[in-house]
Amino acid sequence: MLGTSHPDIASLRRIRSLSQFNDRQLETLATSLQIETAGPGQCLIDLGSCEKFSLYLIEGVLRAVTHDQQETRFAYADDGELFPIAQVRPSIYRVVADEPVRFFRLYSDRLTDFARHEIEDESGADIDLVEIDEATEQSMFTIRLFKDLLAGDLELPSLPDVAQRIQQAFADNLVTAETVGVIIQSDPVITAKMIMVANSALYGGRAPIESLQQAVVRLGLENTRKLVMTYVVKDLFDSKTSQMKSHMHAVWKHSQHVASLCRLLAGSLDGFDVEQAQLAGLVHDIGEVAILQYAQQHEELRDNPEKLLEAVKSMRPQITGMLLDEWKFGPEFVTVGQECEDWFRNPADQPDLCDLVLIAQYHAMIGTPRQRSLPPIAALPAFAKLGMGNLDIAQVIEFMKKSRDKIKSIEAHLGSL
Repeated sequence: MLGTSHPDIASLRRIRSLSQFNDRQLETLATSLQIETAGPGQCLIDLGSCEKFSLYLIEGVLRAVTHDQQETRFAYADDGELFPIAQVRPSIYRVVADEPVRFFRLYSDRLTDFARHEIEDESGADIDLVEIDEATEQSMFTIRLFKDLLAGDLELPSLPDVAQRIQQAFADNLVTAETVGVIIQSDPVITAKMIMVANSALYGGRAPIESLQQAVVRLGLENTRKLVMTYVVKDLFDSKTSQMKSHMHAVWKHSQHVASLCRLLAGSLDGFDVEQAQLAGLVHDIGEVAILQYAQQHEELRDNPEKLLEAVKSMRPQITGMLLDEWKFGPEFVTVGQECEDWFRNPADQPDLCDLVLIAQYHAMIGTPRQRSLPPIAALPAFAKLGMGNLDIAQVIEFMKKSRDKIKSIEAHLGSL
């Protein structure tokens, strides 16, 4: 690789997210990427950077430093996978060269554009890749929001007491039908809903359920936990001020739709729990709630839709992951919050919950203005791993049309919570 300005395809094959592309496509992609060099002490990624790229080290050692001076070193290895360095955005690290290094950047917008041209251009014509402006000025508000997050000055939404107690009980492995029932009984509204759902067609047996204890036994402990969390999440989307009410409602409707798609997909695929999938869809964008609540206290953001949109796009994944971790949702859910719009994510050979939510997100954007910015669905690793790789976009749309009544039924249930 020494003496060349582009990475070779052997290096690109070591990046799991590029596994959907063949050798010819990787050769084309390689010509659009530039190998860069940096000397000791030179900054490659600054703290708080929102630039949407993945950095891959191909020689030397990098040092990643957090705002409180915690350090992690990354050294190039000539075998195994190539992993992106400090990929979370806004960046929680300042990445500097510890010695002379060589690296390349893979921009997410450029990769999306590349995939679209490669898969949709049947003539095989040369690809005219869109250049990414690396010097895009970041919104001052987004930077301030990021600094407040690092300093612990961002007020995050909290779960209702009944949900916190249930999450803690599961975290401490202190769960029985009796203990969970005692916790839920402190909230009469949730108690009534649990009895109602236990008697629904989805879970109902021959004998009607009349007590919460019986409902928990019929539903099972894990389903009870997921259903309680589903019930309490909706209340977090309520806004106390009129300025944010419509925006918060739009976020809820999107989350409701994605949750319905998640449940539908989980029910048609092996290895997924429908309640878990539905809950993941509901909370996948919960960080936006925290940003909107923050915006209510800052007039310059509240009254500026462009700044608000930029802050949401930049900060939502990181804040969602933080919230879900704080609420003890577990690592699968945290990953969903952080990565469910990373279209080319491919951390393992087997599909995971985030893959499912990602495909549900993609489906939710079909027919909307955002569809134009999506990569072809066939280029998504998650699509192939979920066993859907033999479907094209027309078949996906047909599947969604046939499932419309089921989706509306699930949305109606979620809307009635």
